[in-house]
Amino acid sequence: MATARLIPEQDQQITINAQGDAHPSAVTIANNQNVQFTNRSGSTISIYFVNTAITQQRVFNDILNLQDGQSYTEAPLVSDITVNYTTLMNGTMSEPFAIEVGSGPLEISLTGIDPTPEIGAMPPNGGVLFQSADGATHNLSWPNGDPFNPPVNSVTPGGNSGTENGNKGRFSYTVLSEQATATAKVTTIQPMGGGGTIKVT
Repeated sequence: MATARLIPEQDQQITINAQGDAHPSAVTIANNQNVQFTNRSGSTISIYFVNTAITQQRVFNDILNLQDGQSYTEAPLVSDITVNYTTLMNGTMSEPFAIEVGSGPLEISLTGIDPTPEIGAMPPNGGVLFQSADGATHNLSWPNGDPFNPPVNSVTPGGNSGTENGNKGRFSYTVLSEQATATAKVTTIQPMGGGGTIKVT
């Protein structure tokens, strides 16, 4: 009887350019797939991964002082989650980029009207999980339309989730708390795709 051989996934390549941007800016990888970061910025960079907002998971280790022309490869530490990361180059921190590991959501925690993260990145067709951290229910308003299915128009302590509709762009939402309905804060979720920084405002 023949034994099936498992062919490992090829490393997902991400290149950091002269502006400190990651290309592709958002990727989806398998749970067991490595990511190889290559620095083509012309400067030394560091890459910082943000712990997930609700479960506080460390998905990748930070990469410090990656010299121009060098590469660094690492595997995800956890499965089925979306992680955001930023690059630091010449004292300037980038906006977030995203890696979806398996099929896991970008986590957004709300306390009052303050979301964590305030700007989140995710790949097209990725998932999101909003959760209230303060025990209150919060309503969301999407000025340019809710990009999720099912729509995410409220956030409860139990969590509310949806799948992004595949459109690249920058989607703003306003958070209204039932405890503080007179106060609102505008923030953004930033679905991003390959081939550069895509921000449709």
